[in-house]
Amino acid sequence: MLKKIKTSLNACLNYCSRMKHTFVILILAIVFWGCHNDVPEEIDQQLKSRLPSTLVNNPRSLESEDSIAIKSMGKLVFEDTLHDFGTLIEGEKVECEFAFLNKGKKEIIINEARASCGCTIAEYPKLPIKPGEKGIIKVTFNSQGKEGFNKKVVAVTTNGNPSIYEISIQADVKSK
Repeated sequence: MLKKIKTSLNACLNYCSRMKHTFVILILAIVFWGCHNDVPEEIDQQLKSRLPSTLVNNPRSLESEDSIAIKSMGKLVFEDTLHDFGTLIEGEKVECEFAFLNKGKKEIIINEARASCGCTIAEYPKLPIKPGEKGIIKVTFNSQGKEGFNKKVVAVTTNGNPSIYEISIQADVKSK
C-alpha cells in the first residue's frame, strides 16, 4: 500500500513539474508576442505627419551646432577669461571682476559659479541676463596658506550654449 502511494506521489510531482515548465513557456510566449509592435505603415505615416519636428527641443541632444534651437539660445561672451594678480604676499585677499555680455537671443540664467578651491569665491548675478545685457562675476581669492604659483578655475553653469564657461585667476604667492 505504501509503495502505491509513493508511486502515485512521484507521478503527481512529475506531472506538476512538466506543467510548471509549460506554464513558464506559455507566459514567455505571451510576453514576447504582446511586445511585438505591428503598426500598419499607413497609420505610422499619419502619426509622424501630425507631430511637428520641433516637438522635442532639447539642444543638448542635437547633433548640429547650426540648429535653430542652439542658435536661439543665450550665449555669454566674456571680455577676459583669465586675470593675473601677479605677485602677492601670503595672506592677502584680492578680488577681480569678469565682465560679460549676453550675445544670444534668449535670457541667460547663471545657475552657479563654482571655484576649484575653497580659497576662491565667485559672486554672480542671480537674476536673468537679457539679450544684449551686460553682467559681472566677482571673484575673490584668499592667498592664506597658498604659497607658490596658484591657478584657480571658476566653472560658470548656465542655461545657455555652451552651458559651462570657465574663467580663471592666477597669482604667485610669496611667503611673509
